[in-house]
Amino acid sequence: MLKRITLLGACMALTACFGENKEFLIDNPTGQTLAISIDDQKITIPAKESQSIKLDAGQHTLTLANGETVKFSVFGAWPRSGNSGIINPTHTRYIYVVQKYLAKGVQPAGESSDVHTLSIDGQTVTGPFDDLGSELFIDNAYHYWDLNPTEPFPASMSSTSEQNYKTKIYRIQDFKHYYNNEFSPSADYSQHIRITESRYQPPEISAHFNSPELQTNLNDATKIYTAFIHAKSAGEQKELLKEFEKQNREKWRNPKTNGGEVTLYYKVMFNLNQIMMSSILELK
Repeated sequence: MLKRITLLGACMALTACFGENKEFLIDNPTGQTLAISIDDQKITIPAKESQSIKLDAGQHTLTLANGETVKFSVFGAWPRSGNSGIINPTHTRYIYVVQKYLAKGVQPAGESSDVHTLSIDGQTVTGPFDDLGSELFIDNAYHYWDLNPTEPFPASMSSTSEQNYKTKIYRIQDFKHYYNNEFSPSADYSQHIRITESRYQPPEISAHFNSPELQTNLNDATKIYTAFIHAKSAGEQKELLKEFEKQNREKWRNPKTNGGEVTLYYKVMFNLNQIMMSSILELK
């Protein structure tokens, strides 16, 4: 269903201080208590609940309920306030949803984001949704959400405009309930020219190019990226990110090579840079 807006006469500016640690939400969507540990800290999360944790920049070890250990890094090179992502020990699938809010009497002109199809249990659903996958770590640098899995969409919101929106991340089971009982489109999707499928794919960060120039550039970029993801402090990460961006400005972004390989080259180089500006990554 469409949500309502309360219009405000003025907006308020908020400021935040950024430290070298990041805050994450460990989520337990199951019906049983979840026991894990991060480094030397044992963590118990009740069924259907979540728990926040702050982690310093650098490498960490996650021990899952089955005893499996996973190495990961937290990145502090790029400032970000609030929750930086989900730690997903149960490998649950999550869906990102954009909910439109309208002032009274305003008719919707469309959704507040791109419309996608999702495949869920063999059925196709359509709406302002994105598949975030079921990775162990889900970074909100790519799809920033206002509301965590246990926070419902409010019935209304305050805004200075007649149309606004909120974003939320849903556990897959909760999303199915939302879609079947609460969601209503803000547009006639049959009029949309382009509706694509959203299916999570890990970002491509490697390639083999026939062009010596493109391959050399990628090799050099990968060396900095590899040092970055294994760096032990936010300070070291910041210096490596600066070096990456310097090389990109001076050399990598304008290769002399033309042809079909260039599109993939730009995509991979972009993905490397984006990961370095994110918050958390499993070290595989």
